[in-house]
Amino acid sequence: LTFGPQMVGAIKKRFAEHPELVLDIHLCVDRPARYATAMAESGASRIIFMFEAMSLDEAVELAQTITSLGMKCGVSINPDTSISEIYPLLETGLVDLVDILAVEPGFGGQEFNPVSEQKIKDLRQWREEQHSKNGINVQILVDGGINAKTIRRVVQAGADICVVGTAIFQHRDGFSAA
Repeated sequence: LTFGPQMVGAIKKRFAEHPELVLDIHLCVDRPARYATAMAESGASRIIFMFEAMSLDEAVELAQTITSLGMKCGVSINPDTSISEIYPLLETGLVDLVDILAVEPGFGGQEFNPVSEQKIKDLRQWREEQHSKNGINVQILVDGGINAKTIRRVVQAGADICVVGTAIFQHRDGFSAA
């Protein structure tokens, strides 16, 4: 863990005068269930877990645990995972955010994987169909390889939230120019 429950608690305490602060915790670990209670007690708003870290049944069970602890629940998928693999989990209504990784997890500075654009489009279409049928709605977050060029493409494809790291923190003209 880069930031464990103690760090989450310290951030929550430091910004206590801002109750609107959302602390999304992306658990890119095996057996993420072992952190759910500690993260909830520390003040996490949402836990996002890696779909590939468990079976579908375990993912549903973890989503139930996360929401029963009063947090929102998100799921993250790797570039090689088909978006349709997570539909059964999303159909439970327990997950409110899908994090489409546009790079392999592990380190910043990777190139955007264009396969993500089609996943975003497919998920957007699924979301529209599900919302009109049964009210299920999920936010679409894209993480990895986002810069001035790719952000336009993913937003046009249907992304609601974009995580930008390297393009800001390693901008050639400095942080303020990004």
